[in-house]
Amino acid sequence: MIPERRRVLGWFGAAFLAQPVYGTAFATSPKPLFIAVNAEFGQPKSQAAQSIEKGVSVAVAEINEKGGVLGRPLQVLRRDDRGLPARAVSNIRELAADPDILAVLCGRYSPVALDSVPVVNELGMVYLVPWAAADPIANNGHQPNFVFRLSMKDSWAVDAMLGHARQRRMRRLTVLLPNTAWGRSNLAAIEAQVKKSPGITFEIVWHNWGDTDFSTLSLRIREHRSDGLLMVANESEGQHILSAVAAMHPADRPPIIAHWGITAADFNQMTDGLAHQLDLVTVQTFSFVDKKNGRRASVLESANRILNEDVRRLPAQVGFAHAYDLTYLLIQAVKQAGSTDRNQIRQALERLGAYQGLVRNYQRPFSEANHEGLSREQVFVARFASDGSLFREGSR
Repeated sequence: MIPERRRVLGWFGAAFLAQPVYGTAFATSPKPLFIAVNAEFGQPKSQAAQSIEKGVSVAVAEINEKGGVLGRPLQVLRRDDRGLPARAVSNIRELAADPDILAVLCGRYSPVALDSVPVVNELGMVYLVPWAAADPIANNGHQPNFVFRLSMKDSWAVDAMLGHARQRRMRRLTVLLPNTAWGRSNLAAIEAQVKKSPGITFEIVWHNWGDTDFSTLSLRIREHRSDGLLMVANESEGQHILSAVAAMHPADRPPIIAHWGITAADFNQMTDGLAHQLDLVTVQTFSFVDKKNGRRASVLESANRILNEDVRRLPAQVGFAHAYDLTYLLIQAVKQAGSTDRNQIRQALERLGAYQGLVRNYQRPFSEANHEGLSREQVFVARFASDGSLFREGSR
């Protein structure tokens, strides 16, 4: 069944709904083209899917105001995969049946993306990854490969986290990992990094999605005599982990170095300020309060106008920024190909030239051999401010 074609506008508010469907550049109403977001919209507390969708939608509105692509307007489709791989794959098969859908963006969960990779390559569907971080997602061995990622990789995240640990002279770490493909991807990265640069010992503590009881964590930390806690967790488990650390005697609380899964929601609010109050850092690739980015001001102005909200307060900002840049790179590829044929779009993505993006200035975003749009250089360590925003460590 071909999916219902509709724009996703419900959360934009009346000001955005008042925007013309195709922008003022269209005298008539040509047949639209679509970009689909297939992500975990139904997940409680998580805002990553919504942030990704907003990034796509702002880029689409800007592009439509300038005439769309190939003389046709763009629209955004939403599909809720509920964070379930089987549902994500089912949605992808349905979306691929419509030739007017240019590409599908996925959500935050690596297990979902990993299960989707063989399917999108089987179907020849351009698959854009703005968040999921497991290493094998983008450069996955498929030829041809229809998967393009603009996000962090676990190996880069681990390098940044262990680099911060070494900088703070931590030698013994308790490592909290989810019992998922994402957790195993991080374990492989940790083992590789420690083998390459010895000097840190670690104890693994596994947890499951949905766990709420971390009362034994303090005992594990004491038994290992840990001087740091490396936390790979999402926001739901992360809030309970922080509560367990906060319950420890202040002198016994270890510094926490976190992967970015906790940033998919308003984590400081979820933890009643603990994310700011505890000694906690997390890895990031982008923040609207980071003044190092040249396009930040112009995109802020445009996004605030289109969404009618202050995106500096937006949770999960990396999702917005990555999706915004991916949308523009996709449309550049469509223009370069002069076609909506997905295989031609894939080839054009591999041959794109320079583009000044929101996250970085891209000299050549992708190539035939490399479908990673970012590099380790974009990964930095950040802290939570009292208002919940994330700022680069050392910038304040």
